[in-house]
Amino acid sequence: MRILISTFREGDLEKLTLAMRRLPYDKLVILGTELDTGSASLSTVKKLEEMAGHEVEVDELDEEDFLTLVDEVSAVLSKYSLDPKTNSRNSITLNISGGSKLLGDASLFAAFRMGIETYHCENRVTKLPVIRGVTARDRFTPMQLDLIAAIGRGQVIYEDLVRLMEPASKQSTDRLIRELKKQGILGSEFRSSRIFVFLSDTGREVLNAIRLGETANS
Repeated sequence: MRILISTFREGDLEKLTLAMRRLPYDKLVILGTELDTGSASLSTVKKLEEMAGHEVEVDELDEEDFLTLVDEVSAVLSKYSLDPKTNSRNSITLNISGGSKLLGDASLFAAFRMGIETYHCENRVTKLPVIRGVTARDRFTPMQLDLIAAIGRGQVIYEDLVRLMEPASKQSTDRLIRELKKQGILGSEFRSSRIFVFLSDTGREVLNAIRLGETANS
């Protein structure tokens, strides 16, 4: 099934209808806050879609902070990635022209996480540089992914991390640590005569993206 997921708030009817005209879909999913998803203009869209025989669903989000919103949008994208009736994968397109700037930015970030084809529809339709099917997992080597997963959300003593990465050699693990530190994924500190390795904020975001990608593909 082709699913169009669109960010929305009151006043975005023209942007939404442009996306609906130009992007093919069988089901429309609206993302917005409780205030926006209860608007009169959205009620009009629902009625028109029902008359056209299209399904319309609404997912309400809480605009608390950026990373929380990224997680919420990612969860929505993951939820619609698989058709529960046929167990086949849906074709998802994301339009981020509606809603607040915070929601638009978070949705674009989530699209990069999940590898979802993304557009901005305002006056004209612009395809954004997200490669369909290319997720956060695809941006790292298998050994880099193993290291990120081995560290997880806590702090790991360097010697323990070397053991966790076996049968990879200590030299290979050191190289991976250097590569990921250069990318801003890892941090380290010397404390109590030991070296502790941990994921940075960016690294934890990558870990979230990897786990969400695994959930969507399972």
